Amino acid sequence: PILEDITGFSSNMVSLVLLAYGVSVAVGNFWGGRLADRKGPVVALKLIFALLAAVLLVLTFTAPSKPLMLLTVLAWGAVAFGNVPGLQVYVVRLAEEVAPEATDVATGFNISAFNLGVAGGSWAGAQVVSHLGLAHTPWVAALVTLGALGLTVLSGRLDRRAASRQLASV
Repeated sequence: PILEDITGFSSNMVSLVLLAYGVSVAVGNFWGGRLADRKGPVVALKLIFALLAAVLLVLTFTAPSKPLMLLTVLAWGAVAFGNVPGLQVYVVRLAEEVAPEATDVATGFNISAFNLGVAGGSWAGAQVVSHLGLAHTPWVAALVTLGALGLTVLSGRLDRRAASRQLASV
């Protein structure tokens, strides 16, 4: 709806923009996985969530312009799913430390959490659209993403604290 109602793309162009978005998602997924491998999942997730929040905020201002919106959508795709590999690696690493016999279950819960996020995000987005309007969804999504960034920072601190306690007890 943003692409048609605010940016003014035709239905046919929306299909092409979404195709380009899909390609950028694939690139972002690959990039996010490599980043998580090189820097570790928490560092990668912090960077990706910060970039995603920035792109969503920028989307608030670029939505009325077709060329700027197209660039923003490509950037959005590149970071939107870059978090998936890092989250999966993080969940597996934590499961291996806490309950190695339940690693498969942990990865299943991770996917379930993604699906709950999709459902919850859809509901919350509908609330934003009905109470504030369609044009407000990007900056609200940026705030939600900043919440994810905050939780990632907290999780990283808790990991470091637990590692310090473990080293102290050895």
